[in-house]
Formats: sequence, C-alpha cells, structure tokens
Amino acid sequence: MENEIKGWKIKRIKDVLSVNSETLTSNTKPNKVFNYISIESVEQEKIDFSKIIKAEFKELPSRARRKLKDGDLLFSTVRPNLKSFSIFKKPNNEDWIASTGFAVANAKGNNDSKFFFYQLLSPIGEKQFHSLVVGSNYPAINETDFNKLKVFVPENPAEQTAIATILSKVDEAIAATQNSINAAEKLKKSLMQNLLTGKLKPDGTWRTEDEFYDDEKFGKVPKGWEVKPLKELAGIQRGKFSHRPRNEERFYNGVHPFVQTSDVVKSVFYLKEHSQTLSDLGVGVSKKFERGTIIITIAANIGDVALAKYDVYFPDSLIGIMPNNEIIDSEYLLISLMTKQRLLNQVATESAQKNINYGNLRPLPIFYPKSIESQQQIASQIKSCFETIESKQTKIQTLQRLKKSLMQQLLTGKVRLPQAFVEQFESEMAAPQPTEK
Repeated sequence: MENEIKGWKIKRIKDVLSVNSETLTSNTKPNKVFNYISIESVEQEKIDFSKIIKAEFKELPSRARRKLKDGDLLFSTVRPNLKSFSIFKKPNNEDWIASTGFAVANAKGNNDSKFFFYQLLSPIGEKQFHSLVVGSNYPAINETDFNKLKVFVPENPAEQTAIATILSKVDEAIAATQNSINAAEKLKKSLMQNLLTGKLKPDGTWRTEDEFYDDEKFGKVPKGWEVKPLKELAGIQRGKFSHRPRNEERFYNGVHPFVQTSDVVKSVFYLKEHSQTLSDLGVGVSKKFERGTIIITIAANIGDVALAKYDVYFPDSLIGIMPNNEIIDSEYLLISLMTKQRLLNQVATESAQKNINYGNLRPLPIFYPKSIESQQQIASQIKSCFETIESKQTKIQTLQRLKKSLMQQLLTGKVRLPQAFVEQFESEMAAPQPTEK
C-alpha cells in the first residue's frame, strides 16, 4: 500500500472491524427457523433474495452458521476476486444467517462500516485479494488472512462517514435508475404482448370481442389486420463474403462498414456502429445492403435484430431483411421480429454451434394492421421504451464511472473533503442519540 497521508493511518481490518463475532453452535434448537444466505445468493453489492432458503436449522447445511444483523458486511472468502460482497439490509424481523464462506463484519467503536466496505470493494482490497489467491488450487482466504488485510483509516470517524455517505448517494442513484429501467422493461414487455397482437389499441383502449375475426390457423385476429409470412412482406437475402481465406488484410480496413454478429447483438433497436470495415477490394467479394435493412443473426446468437441506419455489408452469418414499405413499416417489422427470437431458437439446428437458415425465416407469421399509420403508432410507443432503457443504461454507466473515480480519490485520501462538509457529520455524531423504548 502507499504511504500514509496526514490525518490518516494504515491499519489492519482486525483493528477497525469485528469479524465473525456471532456464530451459531451445534446447541441451536433444531426446529428454529432461519433465513439462510448462501454464497450463490450474493453478487457484487447485491443480495438476490429470491435465492434465500427459509428452513429449520436441522434442515440447513452445516455451513449455515454466521448470525446476521442489519448493516452487517458480507464478504465472500471463496473466490474473493469475484467480489461477492454486500451490505446486509435486514428486510424483516426474522432470524437471518449466512454461510461460513462469508466473513461477516461490523465496525468497531466509532468507525464507519460502509467506509471499509467500499475500501475492500475498491482496488485497495482487490489487489490484496488477488495476491492471496493467485496460483492457488482453491482460491479462498481464511479468517486470519481477512483480518490482516490493510486499509486506509482517517483518524476522524466523521471523515469516514462523510466519504461513505457520498459513495452511498451514488449507489442510491444507480439503484433508482436501475428500478426505472426495470419498470420500462416491464412496460415494454406488456406493450409488445398487447399492441402487436391487437388486444390493445394505440390510443390505450382495449379491443372488444366483436373487433376480432377468427382465422382458422392463427385464431383471433383484429379486424383491419392481416397475418402474412415474412417472405410476402420483405425481401430476404443472406450476407456474403466469398473469398477464402477470410482473413486476408487486403480486403479490410477501408471505408465500407462490414457488420459482424457481435455488432448486432450489442445493438439496441438501431445498428449504430460496426467493428470492421472493407476495402474497395473487399466490397467486390461481399454484398451491399441499403439503409433501412433489418439485420438478423443466424449463427451462435440466434434471432438478434437491428435496423441499419446506413448502408452496410456483412457476411453470410447474417441475413438482411428489406421491408416492403408500401405494406409494412420497418420499425414495426423490426419489433415484430424481436418477438420471434424464442421460436427461432427452438427450430435452430445444432452441430458445432446453433444456426438457422434462410428457410426458417421465410414462413415466419407476422401480424400487422393494414394501416401504415397504425403500425407507426404502435412502433413509436414501443420504441420509446427502448429509448428510455438505453438512456437510463447510459446514465448508470456514467454513475459507475463517477463512483470508480470517487473511490480512487476519496478512499485513499488523495482528495480530501472540505472541512465544513466533514463538520456536518461531526455535529450529527456528537448529537445525543434517541434511546430505544
């Protein structure tokens, strides 16, 4: 670790945190019920409560021993480099325990638990965990090793709390943004299920029974809608790169976009970037697809789609779908094809890798309103969910970069907080705390 900074000390974890202070014994009543947190239940800074086991003590595994209370820190000591660490926020008044695969810690004295949680989550802890497990057949550390970990400690506990509070606020912003993404995902799923089948109209009202007709093959179809195979709504062509071997440099590094499967998989609605380009020579052994083409993956990743906003070329691991815009709107068809991904995966053949072919796409049934305007209204509503999700995901990435920067600067004392800001926390810590009745 680096040298000490004025007003800060380098100490061991055992000096600032109590570790594994409460462990159940074999004398625990066998019929007592616990909520058990296993290592598999914890990801980086998150407990997946859907994986919690609730059972009587006698039914739980022998490693279910660490007693938990609200605010405890959980650090997985098995593969600690994966950072399966979290702060336990007790969701109810029931009894909770964790695996002995965790170091369960809480602050000693006036120290701030969260401050040291962030330290061990940061490169300060990361480097030490790596040095302890590198080259080991079983990448785990024991309690003694954990207690010996070094941390930077501001002598003023209020400074610890001030730093932890700033980082917690960033975490809260990330969590709130993720919640809004989850809500948008839920709305998107609902709209796709109901708008694309005609159950819900673009104006938000539901169709009544008498607004559907019976199709002998597809069941109830809204009046004013049709069901046709994809081949009747769009041209379908496989990509091309005919030269072998494929990797000759003279065909690449030009100005012509050459799209790969990974580019489509990473895209959200529109294809916005490409990882390779072709030279003029490369264009001669490939095929051009114009702007407005829907690109679909057919090998390894099946059924991922993106709408090209510019002219592109791509190999035969991708297929281009060119909508007949007199019949169907490009964005509406794109969204409709998104709903076919599960079906395409079911019909995919599997040899060295999963794949589908041109023949699997041609008969795909597409439900659509005859009115282009109605298609566009439907597509617009669903597209807005994609845009919201993408915008919020960008915000999360920005917040994560901010958090990383703050951790690097504040947790090491390289950047100090204004004294006036720290004094606010000194005042709060000095104020008498209400007693429990």
